[in-house]
Amino acid sequence: MPAVWVIPYGGCDMRGLLSSVKKADYIRYTIRVLEASRRDMQQQTQQLGWPVNQQCCIFDLDNFSLKHVTWKPAMDVILELVQLYEANYPEFLKCAYVINAPKVFTLAYALIKPFLHEVTLKKIKIFGQSGWKEVLRQDIEPGQLPQHWGGSRTDPDGNPKCPSQICLGGEVPKKYYLSLSKSNLSKLTENENLSSITLSKGGKKRLKYEVKKPGSHLRWEFRTEDFDIGFGVSRKLKKGEEEVLVPLQRVNSQLVTEEGYLVCTEPGTYVVTFDNEFSYMRSKKVLYSVSVVKPDNLTEE
Repeated sequence: MPAVWVIPYGGCDMRGLLSSVKKADYIRYTIRVLEASRRDMQQQTQQLGWPVNQQCCIFDLDNFSLKHVTWKPAMDVILELVQLYEANYPEFLKCAYVINAPKVFTLAYALIKPFLHEVTLKKIKIFGQSGWKEVLRQDIEPGQLPQHWGGSRTDPDGNPKCPSQICLGGEVPKKYYLSLSKSNLSKLTENENLSSITLSKGGKKRLKYEVKKPGSHLRWEFRTEDFDIGFGVSRKLKKGEEEVLVPLQRVNSQLVTEEGYLVCTEPGTYVVTFDNEFSYMRSKKVLYSVSVVKPDNLTEE
């Protein structure tokens, strides 16, 4: 018997979420939820006496619109989470139902599909506004499924959507937005914790950091003013060669603060690159912080 997840993604305000928390924190939270689900399934297996080791996910796209797919930072996070799930939790998924899917969903699915394994693709069933309740009732016991989605379960007050157990989403109040978002990201203000550089039109900046102990973390946080920037990380080898560790790619750090870290398995010189070579019309201002954290000083991620 699988665990049942109901995800009303059509009601999710991704722009609001990513304006209120850092991307890395959002991804960490998702991992925490997945790990909590793993533990819960183990507990259910012991209590019920039969294996509960897979999930049945229902993605409700009611109210889904182009705003869910046209804001690049949101799609970047979704693609990163898809790849994370495929790499670490592929055995979790028994089946996935996408219901109330509008025509514009085909655009989002076309972007996500290349990152899904063929085995996963076979588990996904997509429905429009009708036909899905009958299928859900065949695969999921009515008592596990809220009445709104074709089952018999309700909240104690009779609510058929069971909001006490399912987050129905909604717009994130702007009072929760990070200070960077409150200024609409139009102008960067100097920060004592961040260094500042301005890349000329078509320019590039390479920052070198020495890592002496294997297992150290190279951590970064940066944001740009008005426009995106290229970012990548490499490690110097002998004879002038470099090993690419984080491929150089354009990052929308003018919309969402970019942060991350790299576990340095080898000592040596690591190079962080901010690249504006693709822009021949505009210089770019970057506020950044890059640090090397030794293994002895690491806290739990």
